[in-house]
Amino acid sequence: MMYSAIASKYALALYNISKTNGKTETYKELLNILGDIYNLASVYLNNQAIKPENRVQFVLNIMKELKIEYDEIFRKFINLLIVNKRLKYINQIISFFDYTILEDKGLIPVNVTSAMELSKEEEEILSKFVEKYTNRKPVFNVTVDDSLIAGVVVEFAGKTLDVTVKGRLQNIARNILNREG
Repeated sequence: MMYSAIASKYALALYNISKTNGKTETYKELLNILGDIYNLASVYLNNQAIKPENRVQFVLNIMKELKIEYDEIFRKFINLLIVNKRLKYINQIISFFDYTILEDKGLIPVNVTSAMELSKEEEEILSKFVEKYTNRKPVFNVTVDDSLIAGVVVEFAGKTLDVTVKGRLQNIARNILNREG
């Protein structure tokens, strides 16, 4: 996954604070809750006609109603995102925060899209491949996509490896079009 420079800076700043304060898991949970709130109320939260402090209070009120406890640092983080018009990046911030946690543990997130569920043997083969390539233990996020026909798409470390029938057919079509054009 590609992250915007903006999202990565906010995620990294919060991550560094969370490590210092020993609240990484707490902030991870709070970020996910903030992401859920944003996803449900993005129209309101992105409405620039509403004062930022009212939008901040809206989020804090929801968290209070849900009995979600947060500290002053996280409250300021919410305020910063809203005042600086960065709340729209919350899903990328969450994703980069999670990525940073894994990376700090010497792990690497790997997105696998497969035509069908992976067997343990297939997952082991992919694991060895990723470990050999990155020298880090992979953490898989597997998605099944029936449209692939067969094979897998593996994404990690900014690379994409497409070994699907659909991908091969698209390559063949591209090559034919390039020759004709």
